[in-house]
Amino acid sequence: MHKELNPELFGEKKVAKTPVMDNPVNLGPAGNSYLNTDRQIFELKAQNQALADQLNKVVGTVNELIKTSNVKFEKQSHLLSRLEQSHNGLATEAGQKITQLAQKVNERKSLDLKVQEMVDRHNNVIKSFEVRMNHLQKLLAEKEAQMISAQAALNEAKMEIARLKRL
Repeated sequence: MHKELNPELFGEKKVAKTPVMDNPVNLGPAGNSYLNTDRQIFELKAQNQALADQLNKVVGTVNELIKTSNVKFEKQSHLLSRLEQSHNGLATEAGQKITQLAQKVNERKSLDLKVQEMVDRHNNVIKSFEVRMNHLQKLLAEKEAQMISAQAALNEAKMEIARLKRL
């Protein structure tokens, strides 16, 4: 058994082959349908070719866009890596400067503590000097009082001696 597609399936009608059809000169109405079909096939092939050309153009354009995008992505990636390197360098440098600054601050605090200790010692020395000075002033005042009293006693003794000499 011979299998055959239903020709009406694609909109064509089955035409039985006759010797009239084999002869291109005697086409008749069935020959016109073949010419129309050939013309339609030719037009479809032309449309297919035009679509293929357009598709090739689109593919070419897309390929160019992909290439330019890849170039741009590579440039951006390179710039990003340079930026990251620069950022890392700056971060490292900032970290080092912060460490140095912290060391200087600690040194300054240490020096400030030493200066404060020296000032405190100096103040203690001054206070002890003031205490000694006050004590010496009291002693000096006492000695002056003793000297004045001794002078008065001496003057009195001189006057007594002078009076006794006159007698």
